[in-house]
Amino acid sequence: MALPNIVGPVPSSLVKAGTAALNVSTTAAETNPGRDAITISNMSTNILYVALGPTTESNGMATTSKFHFALKACSGNDDGTGGTVQVDDFTGKISVAGTSPSYTVVEFMVG
Repeated sequence: MALPNIVGPVPSSLVKAGTAALNVSTTAAETNPGRDAITISNMSTNILYVALGPTTESNGMATTSKFHFALKACSGNDDGTGGTVQVDDFTGKISVAGTSPSYTVVEFMVG
């Protein structure tokens, strides 16, 4: 069976990608009213903790005890076997925390 011919906007105008390596809680994605969905993948050998919006911590960021998602660790650094979460229809700030976290972020924009 042949795949359908898909016509639409140029993907690069609808996708914002980034990577990060860090050692403390940080913002993975700022508030973005144009975001349709976001995908975060853990690239570290430690669990990555993800919080949607502010937490009750004094800085409002994710911690290892204040989070919404805990993403599984990779078997080896950057091997792609870590946990991934996709969140649709959330345009608020997203923060992450963990022990030497490393992750990738892809935001899908409203077309």
